[in-house]
Amino acid sequence: MKKSWKLFAVVLALVCLSACVGVNPLAEKKLDGVVGDTLSNMFFDWTVNSAESVGEYEGYTAADGYQLLVCNVTVDNTFGEALPMYDSDFQVQWGDGEEDFAWSLDAYSDKMMPLEWELATDESATYDLVFEVPA
Repeated sequence: MKKSWKLFAVVLALVCLSACVGVNPLAEKKLDGVVGDTLSNMFFDWTVNSAESVGEYEGYTAADGYQLLVCNVTVDNTFGEALPMYDSDFQVQWGDGEEDFAWSLDAYSDKMMPLEWELATDESATYDLVFEVPA
């Protein structure tokens, strides 16, 4: 059965804030949206501009039994001061099981969201997040 990863991007909108506020957002609130929707938390707005399932991205090929999910995301700082950002602020989840999620691959291309970066006040940035997910 082929999964629809376009719908899969809806769950990308689930942002992990545990490093920022010390709570588990998975236990507290899930945010749902579709590609193109802008969603918000107390620190920033984000939009999943596109989501595409591919076998290869910038020279990296998915392992056997996996595929790559490439999500292009724009993040806007709405907090009023510079924010430390991390690629691990975002995860993708495809089920309710404890193993049904993935973090993005470490950046190996300038197009990809860096491991750590700073988003200046009122600044926005657009990056790709690349996830290796079950085929």
